[in-house]
Amino acid sequence: MKKLIYLLPIVILAFVTCHNASAVSIDAIPQEQEFGPNDWIKVNLLIHGYNGGPIKWTAHRPDNSTISGTLDTGIRSGSVVHQIVRDAYDNEFGAWAINYAYGDSNQTVHFKVNSLNLAVFTDKSQYHEPDTMKINITTSYFVPQAKFAPTFYLNFYDRDGKTVFVKEIEVKATQPNIEYDFPMVQLAKYNPPGLYNLKIQYFNSTVNIPFLVGDIRKLMELTIESNSASYYPGDDVILDLLVTSVKESTGTITITDPTGNTTSIQFPVNSIDSKLSLKDITKKIGTYKFDVQYAGVKSSGTFKVIANGNELPKIGLDMYLNKWNYRKGEIVEARVYTSDIIANSIDSWTTDPQGISHEMISIPVSLNDVIVPHKISKNDQVGKWQFYVKYGGITRSSTFYVEGETMEDSELLNSEQFSVPSYPSDIISELSSPTGIAMDSDNNIYIADSGNSQIKKFDSRGKLLFTVGNIGSSKGEFIHPLGIFVNEKYVYVLDTGNSRIQMFDKNGNFIYSWGTYGDQQGMFHTPVSMSSDKYGNLFVADSGRNIIQIFDRLGSYKDQISPVLTEGQKIGGDGFKAITFDSKNNFYVISTNNKILEYSSIGNFINFYGSNGTEDGRFNQPAAIAVDAKDYVYVADPGAHRIQKFDSNGNFILGWGSSVDGDDEVDAPAGLTIDALNNIYVVDKNQGTVQKFTSTVTVLPSWIMKNSIWWSEGILDKSDFALAVKYIIKQGLIQIPPTPELSSTQDNSSASVDQLHKYMQLWSSGQIDHIPTSSESSVKVPQWVKKDVQLWSSGEIDDQTFFGSIEYLLVTGIMTV
Repeated sequence: MKKLIYLLPIVILAFVTCHNASAVSIDAIPQEQEFGPNDWIKVNLLIHGYNGGPIKWTAHRPDNSTISGTLDTGIRSGSVVHQIVRDAYDNEFGAWAINYAYGDSNQTVHFKVNSLNLAVFTDKSQYHEPDTMKINITTSYFVPQAKFAPTFYLNFYDRDGKTVFVKEIEVKATQPNIEYDFPMVQLAKYNPPGLYNLKIQYFNSTVNIPFLVGDIRKLMELTIESNSASYYPGDDVILDLLVTSVKESTGTITITDPTGNTTSIQFPVNSIDSKLSLKDITKKIGTYKFDVQYAGVKSSGTFKVIANGNELPKIGLDMYLNKWNYRKGEIVEARVYTSDIIANSIDSWTTDPQGISHEMISIPVSLNDVIVPHKISKNDQVGKWQFYVKYGGITRSSTFYVEGETMEDSELLNSEQFSVPSYPSDIISELSSPTGIAMDSDNNIYIADSGNSQIKKFDSRGKLLFTVGNIGSSKGEFIHPLGIFVNEKYVYVLDTGNSRIQMFDKNGNFIYSWGTYGDQQGMFHTPVSMSSDKYGNLFVADSGRNIIQIFDRLGSYKDQISPVLTEGQKIGGDGFKAITFDSKNNFYVISTNNKILEYSSIGNFINFYGSNGTEDGRFNQPAAIAVDAKDYVYVADPGAHRIQKFDSNGNFILGWGSSVDGDDEVDAPAGLTIDALNNIYVVDKNQGTVQKFTSTVTVLPSWIMKNSIWWSEGILDKSDFALAVKYIIKQGLIQIPPTPELSSTQDNSSASVDQLHKYMQLWSSGQIDHIPTSSESSVKVPQWVKKDVQLWSSGEIDDQTFFGSIEYLLVTGIMTV
């Protein structure tokens, strides 16, 4: 009996071990927990104890349907990859479950097939024949290689759902966001005005966009300009006529000569762009007026006939001032562009508010795009002035105003403002086409990650705190938001693609939204930027509408500010791209025509500065603007790959951006903000980064070279050049040498050793041609010094060589500072 008791556990143990050795189990692991919308399903299977025979499977799909089958081939040592061949056409997006059975063993796996997101929006809801429809398509699934990329199919239908006479358009999905330009003439030319639908199909997903095609015949605008402001007696007058559509075959122009006599002429209209050549009109000296009538629309203009025996050249001549308002002591900079170089100089002069002409100066030119300066004297009158340029007999003019306090020399000598920020590193990266940026009082950073249609919050060191949103139009979803603004309590997102503004708390919780696409109060086209005044009112810039709308903190509409019309011309563009306030409660906006506009908080126009170009103080598609604690204005200029800094009066201070070694590279700056320590944060859209610029390095300001060049050309006087020299000395770039005590009767050897050594260095380097004496202290500045200025400005000599020329002026006593 005792033996039986001891043997029984052994028998039982042997039975259990034998049973486990022959047990069957299934390991099933999907290769992805989230498959792409167009992916095949792949599950790795391992059958422990596989003895041959089929493996049964049943797949439960998101629409509650099932598919099933068996696996009986390709199984090696119980291992096989189960593949379900599918694509995005099956619309089976969501949670899947597959049950596997072999023998008495079962195993179920769960995974997800991501949905195929498709969002489409157009730039507006009504088009006319000359328009281009900008179609923005965004998807969650794309293939970068065009050869393998799936296709968006675009078709147009009339209001009854019938196809129109436009060929189906195919666009490859090679990136998550694609913009396609459709010339509306292709539809409007063969189809009547009315309601149409754009249908975009991607796999089985479709989006319908309704839009209107307007009757171009009901949109008649007429523009007519003379191609020259003045003509000589006997010249033909050439007028450029532009209409929005050819509605009638003829128009009428009435010319009134300087004595009041009128002449009416009928002219043909065969295209939207015509030239009218008026013969035998310019018989009298003076101002002529012309009135044009076409299709019920009127337009008028003037030209002059001047007494001169020489024929005017047939060239284009344009001028643009860098600002609207100036202070006494400032320099007006006029950019003058001519289509052809026909003369070696440009004449310029001004007339004061009393109409009195001031001295004409002649400026040498060798390029067709030059800057012509005019120094405003500290004794000049305040009020409206006129700036004239004359080139090749053609005259152009532009208005500017002189007002405010006089600019003192000490403002230019303040080197602190000429400090360029250094760029240590990216604090945030791996963003997708980011644009807007904002910062709260705790230095947390909020980014409009437009390419991902998300808002992201980071701490001051760039650590991601949370992400809000995905692409869509529901609450808390976005379509390519471009702007963001933070006040003491809320975060406001400019949800550009949905033409609305969404409000969140600082933890990312949705609170409220307002706005939709339209032209009524509280509606938007493309809201892009927001800022607030000192009372907390919200000012919204809309790049698709030329108004600034004002709301309270909760989004209730209060007022709007309309575009600026000054001196009969529109100062701003067709919309605004960015907005910010300064400490005086004035606000600055970037207009779509490359200008910065300054307004008071109640909407009174104060000033503009800038125009199209890449020179200092000009812009190439500026995108963002910020103001620091000292009211210096910073503008992100992505078209020129740089940031520009201005003082509060609109004067250019400095710029920084792409460099040869890339240490301060700025590719496409799209957003700006400045913290309490004046650190500057730059959003780079192309690089997908946020750059933090901190410590600064003082650089030689651009006005030094400008003053030197204009002095060498005789435009500015010696005192303006002396101010530049004073700045250079103040920065320690050159030292004031001791005054030489060489008499005219002394031999060169009588000079002190140090002084003689200094002169010998200058002489041996070819900068002077002899050792000077004290009698030369009243000598005029040598021409070679002015030549050195020009060589320095063109980069043919370096700073130190040029500074040697200045030292020569100082050691010889020709210039004293």
